[in-house]
Amino acid sequence: MKERFKSLTWKQTILVVSATLFFAVAIFLIEVFLLLIDARQELTETQHELLDSVEQPATNAIWALDDVLATQTIQGVLKVEHVDSAIMVLEDGSRFVSVDNGAPAINAEIFINISAKLFGDLTEISRSIYRPSYIDNEGNEQLIGTLTVLYDTQALTSSLISTLRFSLWATLARAFLLTLVLSVVFHRFLTQPIARISEAIDNIDPESPAKNLLPITRSHSNDELGIVTSKLNQILVQFDNTQNKLRKMATRDHLTGLPNRTLLLETIAVTIQRAKQQQSQFVLLFIDLDRFKNVNDSLGHEIGDQFLVRVARNLELAVAQMGTVARLGGDEFVVLADGIASPTQAAEFVDKLLNQLNSPMQLNEHTVHPAASVGIAIYPDDGLRAEDLIRHADIAMYSAKASGSNQWAFFKAQMTERAAVRLRTEASLHDALKNNEFLLHFQPKLDIKTGEVVSCEALIRWQKDGRLISPISFIPVAEETGIVIPIGRWVIEQSCKTIRDWQIRYNFSLPVAINVAPQQFQDASIVPDIKQASLRYQIAPELLEIEITETSLMSDIDSAIIKLKQLKSAGFGIAVDDFGTGYSSLSYLRRLPITTMKIDRCFVSDLPEESAIASTILMLGKQLNLNIVAEGIENEQQLSWLQERDCQIGQGFYFSQPLSKEEFEAKYIEPNHTLVKTIHT
Repeated sequence: MKERFKSLTWKQTILVVSATLFFAVAIFLIEVFLLLIDARQELTETQHELLDSVEQPATNAIWALDDVLATQTIQGVLKVEHVDSAIMVLEDGSRFVSVDNGAPAINAEIFINISAKLFGDLTEISRSIYRPSYIDNEGNEQLIGTLTVLYDTQALTSSLISTLRFSLWATLARAFLLTLVLSVVFHRFLTQPIARISEAIDNIDPESPAKNLLPITRSHSNDELGIVTSKLNQILVQFDNTQNKLRKMATRDHLTGLPNRTLLLETIAVTIQRAKQQQSQFVLLFIDLDRFKNVNDSLGHEIGDQFLVRVARNLELAVAQMGTVARLGGDEFVVLADGIASPTQAAEFVDKLLNQLNSPMQLNEHTVHPAASVGIAIYPDDGLRAEDLIRHADIAMYSAKASGSNQWAFFKAQMTERAAVRLRTEASLHDALKNNEFLLHFQPKLDIKTGEVVSCEALIRWQKDGRLISPISFIPVAEETGIVIPIGRWVIEQSCKTIRDWQIRYNFSLPVAINVAPQQFQDASIVPDIKQASLRYQIAPELLEIEITETSLMSDIDSAIIKLKQLKSAGFGIAVDDFGTGYSSLSYLRRLPITTMKIDRCFVSDLPEESAIASTILMLGKQLNLNIVAEGIENEQQLSWLQERDCQIGQGFYFSQPLSKEEFEAKYIEPNHTLVKTIHT
């Protein structure tokens, strides 16, 4: 059982009271002893003095047998305090005179017993009375009587007890006052300082112990209590310094000195609690630096670290008193702007922040132009927990980054679902590669004038759980996650394998066009992958046509030109897909080593009403001596318009949807191994 708390003040009071009472009682007993001695001595002296004073009158009265004088003498004796009675006896033993004061006797047994103990030997005193001026021949005096005085010792005891009772109360009063004074003094100079120290210890903040040092009073500045308090304060200061160092190591980014993820989560949690109490909002910004990898790769990690430190300082200057800047790691920063309470203010704040962040930096001899993408999440609309707000701001940042450099975006609820689908799709895509769930469909390309199939385009499909999944659903995820590169290698491999299979089974060769995603085209292994696949299956390079989107080309035009020249010099066909939808200039188009230009379906679908762009592309292709393919042909009016303007090749649902390998072979390859005409001109 836990021992109950006992106050030091009470313990001290009990100790003082006990000690004081002990000494008070001891002193009282000594006083009683001394008082008894004095009382006995005083009574003895009084008795002798009384007899001395009445001896002569008593002698005269007895010698003269004057009973009147004897009575007067005895009555005078009775006036003395505590005298009970007096008797004069003649020499023959006969009573001459006796007088009693008539006071009622105290019959209490306790007084009788106490009186007997204290004054039993002093209850009476006698003196012999001799004949005046007479001495016989032998020198002896003649006895003529005896005077006896009896004392009321019980009354004397009662009087003495009354005196002692007063003395006892006086002693107790003195003890009480002494106890009170000592308790106050001890409490003021000892217990109270200790209690204050104890209270101060209870109030010590474990997170900042040096802020609550123990108090030291002047009265204890140079005694043991002051020394102990000073030592404890030194320990608290040392502990606080150590704790600050450990906290800084645990909660601060070692490079920039900014709060790290741990401290950021704590700060957001505190801000959430304050926002709940005040029913207010705040903004969380997730900032990712654009092209930071290029800085690291081209200028080195030392310059990259300097860059991050400068960015951190610029962010702190931009945020100032509006909130807190933290670094999550790499080139990712978070701004907790608790001074912003509305989307409008957030947008204005982010614009100013980006403007300040975009200022050029001089790092050694290099000038760097920072840029960033910013995602914005607002409490409580976009999350009630710190982790949710960071995650949602991160999702919004990716949405902003998809729009280009130096962009910002707010978090929307549907972004979360898209991200979840994206994660599930990404995991499934990895499994699909392992489990051979991908397959190729082929859509024919026909000579518009003759209607003969001259080539086909290989289009990837995903067969999962017995159903086909459209590329629209998984290709964007594959491009975002980078898995489009191994998927693209699989397409190249299977296309080459199909060409070889048709050569063996049907003894003819049909060119196949394959689409190369922007990420795949930017990969350094794209050219070796294509060359090695064609060599592995022993197919002629001209049977494989590489379709590159206009956007892929323009992201890094110089590198694109080098890769395209390598492919073209090896004999592969090069087609620009979706031409006219991007922002390429004619000067770049003139430099590109391409063999085919495809008119995007968005321009074909407007035919024949809106034909200006399609006409321009046809004219441009003819001038550059390129093959022209019109994709997305869906009706006879579009086909007629293209035929009239000498477009060479057509592709679209008007001819055929993409077909499986077996369906394509059955529909377009006759048993005599000749291609079937599908257009009647």
